[in-house]
Amino acid sequence: MSDVKLPANAYAVLGILAFGIPLSGYELRQWALGTLGPFYWSPAQSQIYRELDRLFEVGYVERTDVAQDRRPDKTVYEITTAGREAIADWFDTGPVPLPSIKHHLALRVFLSGDTEPGRLVELLDDHIERVRHTLDELEHQSVSRSTEPETRRA
Repeated sequence: MSDVKLPANAYAVLGILAFGIPLSGYELRQWALGTLGPFYWSPAQSQIYRELDRLFEVGYVERTDVAQDRRPDKTVYEITTAGREAIADWFDTGPVPLPSIKHHLALRVFLSGDTEPGRLVELLDDHIERVRHTLDELEHQSVSRSTEPETRRA
């Protein structure tokens, strides 16, 4: 078991790389947005690179510079054996923290004392529709899961 303590976002990045596809920071962010975004994390590009740097420093990822013909050169990242061991250790470590969420609709319902009841119903109906849409997207992703980054995006 490793003594390195990482934030959950670092494990999210490591977990995406555990699919075994070398990815650039940009490609990794696209995977995160398309897979983790609906339920966990929609990272800024700077957050992705901060986590990649942290993971590289502790030896959990390696990076390779890739020359490209019609595009700027890029750096791709791959998980190392130590990275795979670290994520396995993380899975075995408990307890899992309870979620802390900002639920904007719950806040509005809580503070809705002076709101028109019809408006509150509209907000709830809209929210239900958007949740159904998100569930449909997640179901589609689980059915059509692929190792190609382009197909993993939302």
